[in-house]
Amino acid sequence: MKLTLCELEKQLRGGSEIPCAGDTEITAVRIDSRLVRKGDIFFCVDGANYDGHNFAAAALKAGAVAVVTSQHMPDLDGKPVIMVRNTVAALGKLAAYWRTRSKAKMIAVTGSAGKTTVKEMLAHVIAGKHSVHKNFMNLNNQIGLPMSMLEATGDEDFWVMELGISLLGDMAELGPVAMPDMAIIHNIGPAHLEGLGSMENVAASKASLFKYLQPDGKGLCCKDHTLLWNAASELTEPISFSSQDKSAFYYSELIETLPDGTGRFLIKAGNETAETILPTCGSHFAENAAAVTCAASLLGFNLQEIADRLNTVQLPKQRFHCHALGKWTLIDDSYNANPLSMNKAIDTAKQIAKERPLVLVLGDMLELGGDAVEAHRELGKKIAAIKPDVTFYYGKHYDDVASSTNGSTFVPVNKPSEFLNGIHELGLNDAVVLFKGSRSCRMENYFHALNNEVTGETGGNKA
Repeated sequence: MKLTLCELEKQLRGGSEIPCAGDTEITAVRIDSRLVRKGDIFFCVDGANYDGHNFAAAALKAGAVAVVTSQHMPDLDGKPVIMVRNTVAALGKLAAYWRTRSKAKMIAVTGSAGKTTVKEMLAHVIAGKHSVHKNFMNLNNQIGLPMSMLEATGDEDFWVMELGISLLGDMAELGPVAMPDMAIIHNIGPAHLEGLGSMENVAASKASLFKYLQPDGKGLCCKDHTLLWNAASELTEPISFSSQDKSAFYYSELIETLPDGTGRFLIKAGNETAETILPTCGSHFAENAAAVTCAASLLGFNLQEIADRLNTVQLPKQRFHCHALGKWTLIDDSYNANPLSMNKAIDTAKQIAKERPLVLVLGDMLELGGDAVEAHRELGKKIAAIKPDVTFYYGKHYDDVASSTNGSTFVPVNKPSEFLNGIHELGLNDAVVLFKGSRSCRMENYFHALNNEVTGETGGNKA
């Protein structure tokens, strides 16, 4: 970011009052006082367990050129303080200004499941020919998005940013900050229903990103989700891609699951086709590949260039990572879960297992509001239909899931050691094991427990 304190003041309060602000260059924007260095500016953001205003003095002492507050602080009278109505909104306003100052084209990605993966894949493809900035991991909300944008130099060719929403109105706050030249909505599912209320609201909220496209911007939308496609079509003429309709102009499908846990995928643009290897064997990643193929093609990449770059992509951890460990295949999909991603993950794990034993290690799907009980009962029906050898389950919705598993072996666990004991009692030495649950369930701890035993990293017996 290359802004002066004077520019920042004018954007946030309409004028400059701090002496010498025009000559003061800001080195970085911080919301954590422990990271403040000389030349930074500190925004006092309220968190779930802290109030940034309590650290304003410490930030100034550490060298901040100014602090942005939303309340009068008598102890800081005479200090460089910029007072605003809402510091989070001010952060977004500053990022939106920086967006207009940079030369980068903005590509915004949203969806109910897999948006981080799409962002990473697309950024990697683009980086083959252009300079790219992206948000780190899933820093995609009203704080994460602006902070990610403000970390850019402004000289990049492209910014690829994911936008995450959980409440009605969230996109109305994120969209004007991003102001995308290209927007991609690659799916919808029953995620964040506690805040969004219904699938119709999910579709409308995601599609509303298209309202904030630049005048000549392009809106890309997966045609496989009818509610989403209809909502998007009310706002623009979206460019479609698919992982279900082979006749679609932009299309992808999983061709083959490879022994090392990777997958061979077909990608298609018009009459051209190519094959690529992705570091996952999940068939649902075809949806992601189709989105990336569509976007990259529209940016001027030919299909073989896209395939070659996808061959070298590294996906974020805990997103359906397949670990082939001797006779074991451990699938770490523990980052998060909603009914859409859960069903796709279970289906794909079953396809991978074929005749081998299949073990599911699952946790609650959270933020589903009033639909939570029914969603977990539907998960039980899914388990009954898939017929895994055993399902280990962690979370408060155990009884809801168990009510519809129809006699399937369904074991409650409260910690990884209980899961390991269950695995030992089964005597398995050749199985496909899927780990998945919402973020707060920390299902990666269960993955690491078994992974360490299988690899011998803890020095204990192998499972």
